[in-house]
Amino acid sequence: MTRPTEASRFGVDTGGTFTDVVMPGGDGRLRVHKLLSTPADPSEAIGDGVEALLGPGAPPYELVHGTTVATNALLERRGRRVAFVITAGFEDVLWLGRQARPELYALHVQMPEPVVARADVIGVRERLSAEGEVVEALSEAEVARVVAEVEALGVEAVAICTLHAWANPAHEAQLAKALRSHPAGWHVSPSHEISGAFREFERASTASVNAYVGPLMAGYLRRLQERLEGARSLEVLLSHGGRAEVGFAAEQPVHTALSGPAGGVVGAFQAAREVGIETIITLDMGGTSTDVSLVDGELEVREDAEIGGLSMVVPVIDIVTVGAGGGSIAYRDAGGALRVGPRSAGASPGPACYGRGGRELTVTDAHLALGTLRSDRFLGGEMTLDASAALGALRRLAGELETPEEEVARGVLAIADAAMARALKVVSLERGRDPRAFTLVGFGGAGGLHACRLAEALSMRRVLIPENPGLLSARGMLGARRRRFYRRTVLRPLGDVLAEDGALRELLEESEANARVALGGEEGAQVELRWEAGLRYQGQSFEVVVPVDWSAGAARLSDPQERFEAEHERLYGYRAAREVELVGLRLSASLEAAPALAAPAPTGDAEALAAADEVTLDMGKGPVAARVIERAWLAEGQRIKGPLVLTEYSATTVVLPGWEVRVSKGHLILEREA
Repeated sequence: MTRPTEASRFGVDTGGTFTDVVMPGGDGRLRVHKLLSTPADPSEAIGDGVEALLGPGAPPYELVHGTTVATNALLERRGRRVAFVITAGFEDVLWLGRQARPELYALHVQMPEPVVARADVIGVRERLSAEGEVVEALSEAEVARVVAEVEALGVEAVAICTLHAWANPAHEAQLAKALRSHPAGWHVSPSHEISGAFREFERASTASVNAYVGPLMAGYLRRLQERLEGARSLEVLLSHGGRAEVGFAAEQPVHTALSGPAGGVVGAFQAAREVGIETIITLDMGGTSTDVSLVDGELEVREDAEIGGLSMVVPVIDIVTVGAGGGSIAYRDAGGALRVGPRSAGASPGPACYGRGGRELTVTDAHLALGTLRSDRFLGGEMTLDASAALGALRRLAGELETPEEEVARGVLAIADAAMARALKVVSLERGRDPRAFTLVGFGGAGGLHACRLAEALSMRRVLIPENPGLLSARGMLGARRRRFYRRTVLRPLGDVLAEDGALRELLEESEANARVALGGEEGAQVELRWEAGLRYQGQSFEVVVPVDWSAGAARLSDPQERFEAEHERLYGYRAAREVELVGLRLSASLEAAPALAAPAPTGDAEALAAADEVTLDMGKGPVAARVIERAWLAEGQRIKGPLVLTEYSATTVVLPGWEVRVSKGHLILEREA
């Protein structure tokens, strides 16, 4: 047990199966603890994990937390009842949407339902022009009527979206003030506070989603604060990879919809940079799902996200998620074919081999049956897997399929691989990036089991397995910056803006001042400010985002047109002879990150390595002889050829024949032989 100092910091990632808790130790190494999640109340596992590392009655500490509360509420549709207040005449905007068909050729399209019931929509009599001028004023009597109707509905939250509030938020602010002063204590979500988007449907959807999960998140964070009474600072990781104080996350939980996966991307990029790699594709395979993302020199943040068919305009790291994880359940479908996922065994009961009552075959059980997962080395030997239960689940499914057990186990892994390979192609090939030019970073509890297999499927030659791969998302939270994004919609010809930038300059300076106040930080802390411009050719529907050089001391706003046209040509293959429009500007403001861990180089154990067992197991193509070794036995700079099974506390890595492992700064670099 490690007693904390004044600088003690925790990174916590709550997943569907495990909760990971990490903290830096005095020797530069991470102190880690992994325990089963408590889905009914995630704060319970977090409190237990912190106490396991510190013990009761510890001095104050700091904690950064990645949460799935909002994510799960959206996927499972178990948020709170919401009243939706919108300009009269536009009550159906959430149902009309963009008329985008999820299945282009389906005769009977099943569109995802909004999180608001149609009977809970309230039209408010007011109107602004597209320039933000008042066409119909919002009267005090109308505000009182809206408040009374909300009260009569008996809801817990209210979303507000008035037409053109992005240009003038006065009417939304007037409604929000009245609703927030009501004794019912509703969670109020005015669209202009959450998203500066000018598109009404996206802004309305974002506000409604925020209201839907708001009471849940606020209640959860309140319980977490009570449980972690020793925390002097509690922050939440947001979907864009930056951290923010608990109050912001409780007020605007829509920004946490991809909180956990974002921590994994941040941690993967940190690990890659430590070994001199700047271009990566991440593979975060956990118990329930797999998240993949592409990073080419810097984290790519976009402003359109979708979860469970719900549209949100908030800054998020570009992540694609598929329902393939260690707990994904294999089954026989109605046509007699083998299927895997997206249904997961989760933490309770978990895979059959966990011995908690699960009887269905999962990806984890298939690995155990084939020998690539060792029953006596799971969680460093703290948890013994039940091989007989896994074989029993495999035997039952093989009987249903009338197929040999080995073929079923191999098939389960191949199907999971296919789902993950499709996701990897989405973030690379479908976006004009050649995966062969990138390094695959495998992490999460099961990422190392599949990394080599997936690299071969995409003709990639290098894999990085970071130190403590099963805890990388939590480690990423330790190194995340405190960060905020601010968006200003402009919608004017770029030439006009550059010629008359006085009013725009005031808006930019106001955003920068707001960012410095929101970030806070210690005395003398450095705030990094970066502006980006959303530009499009006149008549286009969507914009291209490029960096723009501007600061409060600059003589004028720099002209981003050449950058825009070059990026447009890269994306779409042409430049157009049309006027360029400035859609909006986005500010990314962040405090400098916490210093990186300076862990000592691993010294290895040559004697244990020489005595390592060689076993016969199936890596997916039939029996092979492979050595089973502990990762801790490998020293810095050491090279060793596959086939291997590398075991450690948080994960297992399978090194296929034809691959070589090299240890670099504590991380494993796997390279295919020519």
